[in-house]
Amino acid sequence: MTKLPLSCALVPETMSRLTYFDGWPTEILDRLSLGAKLISLPKNGMLAHKGLPLDHLYVLVSGLVRLFIPLPNNMERVVALVHQGDGLGESCLVLSEACPFNAVACKDSRLLAIDAMVYRQELSRDSVLASKTLERVSRRLMETLGDTEICAQRSSVQRVACFLMRQRPTPHTSAFKFELPARKQDIAAKLGLTQETLSRVLSFLDKQGLIQMNGSQISVEDGGKLGAITTMRDTKEPAQNASH
Repeated sequence: MTKLPLSCALVPETMSRLTYFDGWPTEILDRLSLGAKLISLPKNGMLAHKGLPLDHLYVLVSGLVRLFIPLPNNMERVVALVHQGDGLGESCLVLSEACPFNAVACKDSRLLAIDAMVYRQELSRDSVLASKTLERVSRRLMETLGDTEICAQRSSVQRVACFLMRQRPTPHTSAFKFELPARKQDIAAKLGLTQETLSRVLSFLDKQGLIQMNGSQISVEDGGKLGAITTMRDTKEPAQNASH
């Protein structure tokens, strides 16, 4: 689908309020803004194609974008969900390699697109920008390894329990509430599950009194008990006829 350009006059103001650019020197932002534009991407609009080069660094202003690897039979393996203030494309631009995933908008989204050539020039001559890019890419790698660990869990219950525990605000928080960060189908794909299985497991955990669900709002009642599930040797799969 078409990526619609928005007013370039909004670029500096948009950059100033995105957490992605916190701590970046003003002179760098000024130079980057000269090669930047704001784009609007409709729901299901394609932002990037696997195997093709990226010509911009993208930072999400609003909406949600999923990054996935296409699989046979129209299946997909979601590798990341890009939220407001997150970016995508740094590794491709640094290495000058083709995009390893498809990027599609989960909902109507707005993005800041920074010209690849301008970004590379700034990266090569400023140590602050290089350091922040390294930090961001490294953090993303750690998150990907964490997701891989979740998918290596033996049961669907353990995978979902790991996902829920990763939403707690601090490592020592026992009871907490949060809103699902994306659609169930995208979360399920990221966990290597079907949407039906994710819904069934959430319903199972709700009936066990470990969580409470209210639409997309989830309350974890006892993080200790929920966390214990992730280390159990054997966990039973919830019944197939559990309500969604």
